[in-house]
Amino acid sequence: MAFKPKPTKKEVVTAFRTREILAAAREVMECRGVESATMDEIAHAAGIAKGTIYLYFQSKEDLLHALMSQVGENLLRNLEDIAAAPLPPPEKLVRVLTLLLEYLEREQVLFPIYLRDFYRWLQRRGRGRFGYIQELEERILGLISRCFAEGIEQGQFIPADPRLLTYMLRGLVRAVGFYHLSQGRKKAIKEALPLLIRFALTGFTRKPQEYEGRS
Repeated sequence: MAFKPKPTKKEVVTAFRTREILAAAREVMECRGVESATMDEIAHAAGIAKGTIYLYFQSKEDLLHALMSQVGENLLRNLEDIAAAPLPPPEKLVRVLTLLLEYLEREQVLFPIYLRDFYRWLQRRGRGRFGYIQELEERILGLISRCFAEGIEQGQFIPADPRLLTYMLRGLVRAVGFYHLSQGRKKAIKEALPLLIRFALTGFTRKPQEYEGRS
């Protein structure tokens, strides 16, 4: 096991303050909206001076990217747990879908920003936070693709490119998010879960009847 040096006091304080600012940003954005929230309001909610927030985040865009990275890191850890679980691939697929919709519902404030900036991140691959968010996205796609690959190898999923199936699955989830935004239906995401599970298991698996109704 590689030795990890003990973090310095400055590093501990920086990490703590960063978490406080991000938590405050979430609170302000949920109340005011992403576009209306200001750095001054976020600094006030975090209990720091107006100028201090810029020691941690150079701009509001920089802060938004940090929030996106935080979400991506949490989602990645959750997906790693599912990927490592001793479950049949269709059951893993159900859990992945459930998890993705849970995050979609939880991150309703940030989802429009994700939709707005995703292709811009792809174009700026490898640059600053854009590169890190793209790295997280690739690792997330890789874990879901692994689930599909396992199912194909075991004869439980249809034979197809696992990467293509992964993009199709993510596209379905994003479509639910877009529907929620455009139609303003508060229960749209919860209503979509059983439909998506049935659709995915019918379309991706060879024997969907074995897993229908699970969540």
